[in-house]
Amino acid sequence: MGTDKGLLLLGGKPFVSHICDAVKPIVGENIVIVSSNVDYDFLGYTRIEDIVADKGPVGGIYTALKQSKTKNNFILSVDAPLVTTELLLWILENKDDSYEMTQVQLDDKVYPLIAIYEQSLVSVFEENLKKEQLRLRQVIEEVKHQTLHIPEKWRTQVQNINTPEEYQKIQL
Repeated sequence: MGTDKGLLLLGGKPFVSHICDAVKPIVGENIVIVSSNVDYDFLGYTRIEDIVADKGPVGGIYTALKQSKTKNNFILSVDAPLVTTELLLWILENKDDSYEMTQVQLDDKVYPLIAIYEQSLVSVFEENLKKEQLRLRQVIEEVKHQTLHIPEKWRTQVQNINTPEEYQKIQL
């Protein structure tokens, strides 16, 4: 996209604000943003930089889990601004506690960045970073994970906005 997707506007609000608004009723003020971009500070939430820079989602999740003090952690990508509290509550309510990670799926697409990760996975992410294994799906295969098939009514909520064309579509 050529810009920080979390700061793109949707209805006059940055993507990241929509995501924080969706998760806040569940976690309160316990929201942490993993980014080196100080432009996120306007939100008033804790912002932390990647412990190991430039390692993509694996590095970002590692950083989030390393600082976390809670067992379960929503990990949400800034490029999914249509996610709602209703969907996040559904994920939480359908999470089986015997799994270390719970992600969602729609059709044949899995969304590991609309998910709950247990803090105990920090060591798995650390080991993968040491091995330079940066493919998130590969890391997930190493852990006991659950995939929830979301109802059709939430199709648009899991949409990732990665191109100017996708961004234009949600503006309409």
